[in-house]
Amino acid sequence: MTAIPPDELLQSLKSGARPQKQRNLDIVHAVCRDLHGLGSRDFSLATVGRMSEERNGMSRNALYNKTSEDFRTLIRTWAKFAGETTKKRGAPLKPLAEDDLLRRIDDPALRALLGGIVAERNRLRGELNLLRANANIVIDRRTLPGQPHLTSEGQMVQVLSPLASLTGSETVALRKAISAAFLSQEGWQEGAHGEIINANGRTLFDVGFANAIRKMLSE
Repeated sequence: MTAIPPDELLQSLKSGARPQKQRNLDIVHAVCRDLHGLGSRDFSLATVGRMSEERNGMSRNALYNKTSEDFRTLIRTWAKFAGETTKKRGAPLKPLAEDDLLRRIDDPALRALLGGIVAERNRLRGELNLLRANANIVIDRRTLPGQPHLTSEGQMVQVLSPLASLTGSETVALRKAISAAFLSQEGWQEGAHGEIINANGRTLFDVGFANAIRKMLSE
């Protein structure tokens, strides 16, 4: 069935209508004709209504009223005539968020099952991202003290611990330097972070001093 041309429909709708309605129909018709002439693909009620308002015609809101069916019919006819719909083309629909998607599932068991799958997927994705973030790991291949090492020339070498180069008296002196008895005798004390503090609260040896000696003596 061939659709009635917009011009013929306009005359049919105006037949017997009040002058104000005829005037508003003419304005809407002119708006649609101009949109078609410009090659516009937007025949939405919002667009046509806005342009009608600008020409002192029917308002956008009025086009949605029950009594405005004749105006909507005229606009739809123009849209079909132009090969389009009255709905404005918008941006592509965005995918539903996971929570929204799950809420649309009526079956509680299926919803819980899919929720578990989504949670597991998110956990694995988080672990994968963590691994990617730490992909550039620097491996210290230096030989540890006391461990034998074969050089590229085939020679066996062994890196000595710093403690191995100390004499007995030097080792004793280091142990004494951080001992509680010695510190108390001098009116000193060890801080929470290995620093040595005198009776006036002044730091004699910086943070990590006592800890560093203990590490060296424990090797």
